[in-house]
Amino acid sequence: MQQNIFTLLIILSFYYGSTAQNHSSCDSSRYISEVFSDVDTTLAVLFGNNITIGGNNKDLYMDIYEPSGDALAQRPVIMLAFGGSFIGGSRGDLQSLCVFYAKRGFVAVSIDYRLFDMFALPNATNMTDVVIKAVSDMKAAVRFLNEDAATVNNYRIDPNLIFVGGISAGAIVANHTAYVDSTDILDPVVSASIIANGGWTGNSSSNTQYSSTVHGVVNFSGALSTASLISANEPPLFSAHDDTDGTVPYAEGMAKVFGFPIIYMEGSGTMHPRTDSLGIVNELITIPSSTGHVSYFSGGSSWQDSVQDASCIFLRDNIICPATIGIHQISQRHLSAKFYPNPSSNDMSIQISDLPSDYDMVIYDNTGRRVFQEFSINENLFVLKKQNFAAGMYFVHIQFHDAYIAPLKSKIIFR
Repeated sequence: MQQNIFTLLIILSFYYGSTAQNHSSCDSSRYISEVFSDVDTTLAVLFGNNITIGGNNKDLYMDIYEPSGDALAQRPVIMLAFGGSFIGGSRGDLQSLCVFYAKRGFVAVSIDYRLFDMFALPNATNMTDVVIKAVSDMKAAVRFLNEDAATVNNYRIDPNLIFVGGISAGAIVANHTAYVDSTDILDPVVSASIIANGGWTGNSSSNTQYSSTVHGVVNFSGALSTASLISANEPPLFSAHDDTDGTVPYAEGMAKVFGFPIIYMEGSGTMHPRTDSLGIVNELITIPSSTGHVSYFSGGSSWQDSVQDASCIFLRDNIICPATIGIHQISQRHLSAKFYPNPSSNDMSIQISDLPSDYDMVIYDNTGRRVFQEFSINENLFVLKKQNFAAGMYFVHIQFHDAYIAPLKSKIIFR
């Protein structure tokens, strides 16, 4: 019988925990608990300007949310972009989410980006250009914070802990900001649009001497034009996504605007097997049997607190405070499992050591295509039937309903 790959990851976690350096702010509660009762808000801070796809001049603003009374000299910042299919939405839509993060010790920022404002129907070509324009805007916002940190230091952000994220279209912007660079092989239409929009730095601000590098991604129901854009040694990725999302595809398919399919994209369910294969730290919360879009942020959703809390735990444990948290995770957050026999010419058993929570299981082939799923499983021993799998390599993702239990991931082979 072969031990789950997480046995090795636990050992590596201990090693990493003994060698990594924590941020000076790390303690047992900051970033995962509401340690600040109030938030200081600075609205409409100008960070850039550019021309929309419809030819209109657009000033770009950000709203900044800081934990009130915080004396820390350098704080992690999470920059968020709103959703709305690149047609509508505004930075004010993210006020409650920014307050959530700020009360936990982050500086939270909600930004403008340019939207589709042509008197025409969106199509794949002009929507590609809108995404690239929005990426230029987000990069300008990151540079603004880096310039502030290097000069007047109004917001006391840590330039080594800038995270980007967003909801739906905003998450698409964040994903492309983090994972598309000059080393990628791109479609000629994409390359031409990047050149026309200021190249790799973008042209939404002139302070290009400052970095637009980001250090982590929080992806709420977003996607990439293709998951192959993610390369080794790129930022860690946290995601949540409805498993049968009809607007932004969970795995791969056409993203829709007003219900009409517009452009092919690959969502969280394809991005995470890609990060697994590259050894990038990642976590995906799949909302099972859900045709909704960002359903976990809908009013009354039982998933909202779990998803938001899990995003904070991910950023703290893997990026901000890895040294002591890695040891904490060994005893409290990881379960062990056995996959046997592996490789297998017959059925394969999955045995989980303990079962404090129901779990969902999704299996992908080596192209990132979902080939098997089962939800709300409540048994320690689960058998994968050989008849359901062609010969080849697969990636198993087990997501517990308790967000404080780390997902289990393993590579398996059927012969």
